[in-house]
Amino acid sequence: MRRALILPLLLAACVAAPEEKPYYWRLVSIDGVPFPANATLAIDGDKARAFGQAPCNAWSGEIVSTPFPAWAIRNVVATEMACDDLAAEAAFFAAMAAMTHSAVGIGHLELVDQKGREMKFVPVAP
Repeated sequence: MRRALILPLLLAACVAAPEEKPYYWRLVSIDGVPFPANATLAIDGDKARAFGQAPCNAWSGEIVSTPFPAWAIRNVVATEMACDDLAAEAAFFAAMAAMTHSAVGIGHLELVDQKGREMKFVPVAP
């Protein structure tokens, strides 16, 4: 009889209240053109925050859009390190600021704007 009670409790402990973790993505292209540098995006939906690594600097910002699939990021801050990829970094931040909608599927994240621009990401381990 004890086993009958313990098993449901163990199963409930395994599925109840999963720990929320950010989802991590690596940028692979902007407007269909392969992105030449490393840039990442992590989304922490619980805190309405996005953060990551641009080609030169770590960055973070506030996700201010609702409901899904709307997307807008504001109040972006970044460290101020110089590197050889500053042009790619400027393109990354400009594109990110323009995006208005998101689409998530198995193995991909796309951010798009109303003019047809797009950023494509693939998942990466944190």
